[in-house]
Amino acid sequence: MKNSNLLKTLLVLSIAAMMTACGSNQTTGTSDLSSRSTTTVTDAANKATALCNQGSKDGMTMKLKAFTNSSGSVDLSYVWVRMTALPTGFAAGSSSISFYKWMGNSSGSTYLDPAKLNFVLWDSQTGSYITTTWTTSLKWSDVSTTAQGLGIYDAQTFFNRVNILVYLNDAAGQYDVLKVASYVSTSTAAQSQMDVLLPPYSANPAAYATESDGTTRNSALQALHPFKTLISSGYTTTQFQSMAQSYCF
Repeated sequence: MKNSNLLKTLLVLSIAAMMTACGSNQTTGTSDLSSRSTTTVTDAANKATALCNQGSKDGMTMKLKAFTNSSGSVDLSYVWVRMTALPTGFAAGSSSISFYKWMGNSSGSTYLDPAKLNFVLWDSQTGSYITTTWTTSLKWSDVSTTAQGLGIYDAQTFFNRVNILVYLNDAAGQYDVLKVASYVSTSTAAQSQMDVLLPPYSANPAAYATESDGTTRNSALQALHPFKTLISSGYTTTQFQSMAQSYCF
C-alpha cells in the first residue's frame, strides 16, 4: 500500500478504534509472538506476551506499545512510540530523529533494514493526527508551530502528549527491534541511537530466550529484553507481564 493511501486508510479509522489501541487493549496477551509471529502455542502460560516496552540510552527514553486495529487484533505492521526523553539537541533544533527496524535469527545473524521508517504524529488528548503526511525524519522546528497552537512551547512537554505511529511495513512480524537514531544537521552519521524490542514479545525473559521452534534466540535480542537481569529472580510470568504493563501509555 502506498504511503498516501495508507494514511487515508488510517485517517478514516474511528476515534474509538484508536482509543481502543491506546487504552483497553493494553491488557496482556496469551499467545507466543516470538519473532512477532501470531502463532499460538500450547504452553501459553509460560509464553504469555507483553504489549508494551521501554528502553533508555544516550539520554533518550522510548516507550513502545503494540498497535491494535479496529477489530481489536494486534497489527504487526505498526507500533506506537512515545519519546519520554528526547535526544540531546532536539529541543534546541540542532538534531532530528528517525526510526529503523532490524531482526536477528537463531544462527546469530542480524540484519538492519537501511530504509528509514515512515511515521505520523497522533495527539493523545484530542484523538486526532497532528501531521497528515508520512515522514522519515523529524526535528522540533517541523512541529513547534503546531505545538504553540496547542499552548505548548517546550519540546518534551509536547512529546509527553504526542504518540508517534510508526509504519513497520512488516505484517508477518519478521523484524524484532525498533531503532531510534538522532542526527545532527551537519552530519549523516547518527550521534546517538537506541534499540528496543518490538511488542508483542514474551514477557518472561527465560521464555523469550527460546524461539517457538525450540532453538536458542539470538543473543543480541535476548540482551534487549527489559527484564534480562531478572531472569533468575523467581518472578512469575504474570509478574513480568504486570511489570511490562507499566510501560504502556
